[in-house]
Amino acid sequence: MRHQLALGVILATILGACAGGGGTTAPTASPAGSPTATVATKATCQPTSLKIAVPVTPPNVVHLPPYVAQELGYFKDENLTVELVRFEGGVGALRSMAAGGVNMAGTSTEPVISAIAQGVAVKIVNTYSPNISQVFAVRDTIKTPADLKGKKIGIQEPGGFADALSHAYLQKNGISASDVQFVTTTTAARVQQLVSGGTDTAILHVDQVLTVKKTAPNIAVLANMWEVLTDYQYAVYAVPTAEAKSATTECMLRAVIRANRAMYDPTLRSRILDMAVRETKADRDVVEAAYKTLESGKAWPQNEGIPQKNIEGTVKSLLDLKQIDRTISFADAVDLTLSNKIVAQLGKKDWPY
Repeated sequence: MRHQLALGVILATILGACAGGGGTTAPTASPAGSPTATVATKATCQPTSLKIAVPVTPPNVVHLPPYVAQELGYFKDENLTVELVRFEGGVGALRSMAAGGVNMAGTSTEPVISAIAQGVAVKIVNTYSPNISQVFAVRDTIKTPADLKGKKIGIQEPGGFADALSHAYLQKNGISASDVQFVTTTTAARVQQLVSGGTDTAILHVDQVLTVKKTAPNIAVLANMWEVLTDYQYAVYAVPTAEAKSATTECMLRAVIRANRAMYDPTLRSRILDMAVRETKADRDVVEAAYKTLESGKAWPQNEGIPQKNIEGTVKSLLDLKQIDRTISFADAVDLTLSNKIVAQLGKKDWPY
């Protein structure tokens, strides 16, 4: 199948390379009935060096939580020295984890579901952004979905996020994949390719739209993808199944959950924005506007961030698009044991706050 990940040759390698045994101390259970019950007892990690895959280079504003965890010292609080390893997209991030190159992968959901459908032993354990916040951008010669016939559809990689969303939009509007041409671009070049005519469409983030509007008034938004796919999981953190309940994974997740929450803390805003401008390489006014839009839309999760309806909606979409050939249940894909434990430790957050 064109969109399936080429992961079959490394099914057996996914377990061994992710640290989690020698670098941690298992949590000690509290006496029965004590206020600090076992469910909320924190695992303690010994000083450990880890790698976390981040799926976009440079990141967009929505991708910032792991950078925030690094910037604010949340990984160091867990005795972790973390290298953020950058990839062009989620497919590359997940492949690296499967091959043992990184300990946890930040990725769009489609590659993980596709991998699980092929029997790869990975689990979704958390997220940095549950819901779709992207748009289907087009050159202004395209006024209606029917105008997409014969056009060049920009994607990052087959089986990745932009590919899946573009296929979903075409399908919902009765356009066959054979009626268009799919053009692969790098993450950094997708806006440039759209502006120059190398592609006619792109799935863009909020900050990318704001940036392109500054210099290219011929770019328009054909659809808001959150209106096209209402129950759909955008991003996840994934680990090997064998690591889904490990102390090392708990330490990583506690840092990134704290970072997700920090995105809404006004006392940290200036520091985060300075870091965001540096990492995204976007103009500050674009970063600030995108940040405000994403904040108002609750783009970053506060608790576990993996609604069952989103996972089931993503699976259904991938089945409809024939990108997977069997259904995947929520339990097949997701293990929230550690995320729920950490939320119990930190206290559940509700809106507004």
